[in-house]
Amino acid sequence: MGLFGSVKKRFTVQLVSVALLENSCKVHVKKIKNSKVIHRAKKSFDIQSKDQLSTEIINYLNALQAEHEQTYMALFLNTLGQGAISGCSTGTYEKFGVDKKNVKSICIDKEFTIYASLIDIQWVDKIFQKVGLDFIFSPFLILNHFANKETLEDEVKLYILNTNNGLTIMIKQRKKLLYGSFFNIAKEDNMLYEDFESMDSNSVENMEEELFDEFDIDDDSDIEEMQEFDDENEFEDGVLKSRLSQMDSRLIKYLDASLKEFYNSDLYESAFISKVKIYDDAGMNTEVIKHIEDELLLDTSAENINILEVISEIAEEEVMTHA
Repeated sequence: MGLFGSVKKRFTVQLVSVALLENSCKVHVKKIKNSKVIHRAKKSFDIQSKDQLSTEIINYLNALQAEHEQTYMALFLNTLGQGAISGCSTGTYEKFGVDKKNVKSICIDKEFTIYASLIDIQWVDKIFQKVGLDFIFSPFLILNHFANKETLEDEVKLYILNTNNGLTIMIKQRKKLLYGSFFNIAKEDNMLYEDFESMDSNSVENMEEELFDEFDIDDDSDIEEMQEFDDENEFEDGVLKSRLSQMDSRLIKYLDASLKEFYNSDLYESAFISKVKIYDDAGMNTEVIKHIEDELLLDTSAENINILEVISEIAEEEVMTHA
């Protein structure tokens, strides 16, 4: 560690992690001094739109920054215009149909590229222009953070990050990325698949019909029927119970479509997936996990996480190591 990093450890460092969801803005605050956590706090705000921070949120975040000079703001990026592709060369972008001029990207471990559209980055900058941001973290970076903590083996493993409005999928073999996709599962109108953007509307509709047929779902009314349950069974230990919600059905649909694409598309080095590891920030329905285990015949394990705490952990590593 350099001299600046050593001096920094003697001062209070404050890490503020933020996630914008469909109807709320969640904030996690962590203060560190002499390498020890001295304070943690969480706060949630209701929002009318993801396109504009309320005065209350802006004032709160700016007040936090005024408390400590060494304050770092980190945002969890959960927008649709992002992805992960194998390789880091210019040819990689061309192979996967990504316009390099219109994305902001980073090469990870000299093995694969994480990217986000410039439109999304500009949108984020505009929303936080009165607050400022030090870090923007991709969900792929979060999954890779977890994957790197595991024992490296030759087996091919599927990693899933489940958050309140997003599904992130990575398939890796050691440090090598074989496949990556991100989906917004909060809204039915976000039906575009990341690598299917060039498909015409008829192709997309045919794929959706095929997937619904696979789960014996005829139309939206069938999905609604899945949500019905008796009032006396609505809550158990404070947790809402349902067989399969609309978000659950979309999660399964996107997951199955991704695996189908991975195994069938010439774009990917298809290999048999032996295990699945789920990092769950949103309370994944056990029916979804059961589907993965029983229908897809994959050895599956799940771990509950708090995405904002993970972001804080990664931001701390960046600040203390590289700042």
